[in-house]
Amino acid sequence: MKPAKISVLAPGLIGGSVALACSRAFPDSTLFVWSRKQESLAPVQKSLPKAKTGTDVSGAAGSDIVILGAPASALTDLVRSLLPHLTLQTLVTDVASVKTSVEKELAPVLQGRARWIGSHPMAGSEDSGFTAARADLFQGAPVILTPGKSTAPDTVRDVSAFWQALGARVTRLDPEEHDRQIARISHLPHAVAAALVRAAGTSGLPLAGPGYRDTTRVAAGPSAMWAEILLGNRTEILTGLRDLRQGVEQLVTALEKQDRLALAKFLDEAAQIRRNLSGS
Repeated sequence: MKPAKISVLAPGLIGGSVALACSRAFPDSTLFVWSRKQESLAPVQKSLPKAKTGTDVSGAAGSDIVILGAPASALTDLVRSLLPHLTLQTLVTDVASVKTSVEKELAPVLQGRARWIGSHPMAGSEDSGFTAARADLFQGAPVILTPGKSTAPDTVRDVSAFWQALGARVTRLDPEEHDRQIARISHLPHAVAAALVRAAGTSGLPLAGPGYRDTTRVAAGPSAMWAEILLGNRTEILTGLRDLRQGVEQLVTALEKQDRLALAKFLDEAAQIRRNLSGS
C-alpha cells in the first residue's frame, strides 16, 4: 500500500508514533495530524515540520488511510464528524485496546461510507502523549487486526501492508477473541501491577531492584486511560481476576501449610509458561 495522503487523528503516544513512523515509511505521502487542542499540535509541528496540522477534521479530506488515535469512548463522535470527509475507498482503522465495543459502534456508522477495520498495536510504554512517541515503536511489535463479519479481503490486505510498512508483525483475531486474550496478557497485568504497588507501599522503594521495577513498570501509566480500558473490557478482566484469586489462594495455602512441594510446583509451572515467551 502506497497512500498518497495519511491522516492521524489524536497524536498521543500511539497516534503520534504512527505519525512519526509514517513520515519515515511513506516520505512522499502527505501527512495530516489532527488534535482537538491547538496547543497539542506544537510538538507535532516541531517533530514533523512537513506535516499539515489542524483542529478541524476537514483536513483529513482526501485521505487514503485515516488512523484514529483517540480513546475508545471518543471514537464514535469523532467518526461521525469525519463522515463528510470520507469516501468509499478511504481506509479507516483505530488503535484502541478494547475491540468488541468499538466494532459494534463504528462498523454500522462506517458501513457504506468507508473501509473500516480495527487495529491494536501491542506497543507502548508507561508514558503518554506525543512527547513519548517514537518512530520505531512498531518495529517487530505485534499488531492485531480485528476484522468484522463484513470486512472485505482487500481491506485486510491493505491495512496489513500499512502496518507491515511501519515494521509491525500483523496477526488477526475476531473482536471478542481479541478482548479475551488481551484481558489476560495486557489488561490483567496492569491491574495486578497497580494492586502490587499499593500492597508494597512506599517505605521499601529505596531498596527496590529490577524485580520490583520490571513487575510494576506499567503501574506508572496514565490512570484515566487505564480506568477506561479496564471498564471497557470489564467482563473479561473480572474473569481473569477470579482466576488470579484462585492462584493467590493456592499460594496462601501452600505457605500456611509450609508445603514446599506444592509451592515449588506452583512456581515451576509459572516459570515454564514464562520461558515460552519469545525473546525472554
